[in-house]
Amino acid sequence: MLGGASTGLYSENVTALRFGPYGREEASLILCYKSGSLTTKMLARGADLEVQSVAPGPPPEQDIPLSVPKKTKLYVEQTQRERDQAIDMHRIFQRDLCKLRLSTARAFVKVISDGAGPLSSSGSTSLRLDAKVAGLGPLFKLRLVLKNTGLRPLLDVPLALAYNTAIYRVRGSSLVARIPVLVPGVEYAFEIGLECVDALGAADPIRVFVLSSKSAVPAISAIVNMPQSELLDKEE
Repeated sequence: MLGGASTGLYSENVTALRFGPYGREEASLILCYKSGSLTTKMLARGADLEVQSVAPGPPPEQDIPLSVPKKTKLYVEQTQRERDQAIDMHRIFQRDLCKLRLSTARAFVKVISDGAGPLSSSGSTSLRLDAKVAGLGPLFKLRLVLKNTGLRPLLDVPLALAYNTAIYRVRGSSLVARIPVLVPGVEYAFEIGLECVDALGAADPIRVFVLSSKSAVPAISAIVNMPQSELLDKEE
């Protein structure tokens, strides 16, 4: 018996302890509290109570060598080559990297100059075109956002579409439209209705061109990849 003993693990005072078999369990601990309540603790049957001394330090697994594959003759020769020609290899890498950056910059400038990308800049004209398609078909809406990023306003700007007439048909709009004015810094939104007239709902890209009255090359263009059109159920 324990007279008024208490532990830090329980909120009540423990008055009695009993350790021994309880039911089918051979190792059980029963605690009796001052209020009359009981707590039963059962030890797992497979518990190992022997103290195992663990020496401080690294685990013993680090002393086991790893199965590293043997170095081949080609690997050794390449390693020696990199050591002997490290400076020349680095110079060649930097030269090729500069050529790649120069080719990328030239291609980007060419795309902008030819008007084949979302941005275009030729002379004093600078435009930005965003094209998106909405709808599941066979009726679509082609949404165009055109912005003059230059310093001067543009007047009477033609807008044209190029598409396969056997697949699509423009609804409520002509093939070529004219935009009266494009003020710098202002976004102009346009919606063009399209209808897929193909019986199988085929898809084909549509090209949008913003033309220029001063050149035969379009000021800017965009390619819209149309989705596969859903077919309407026909009434019998």
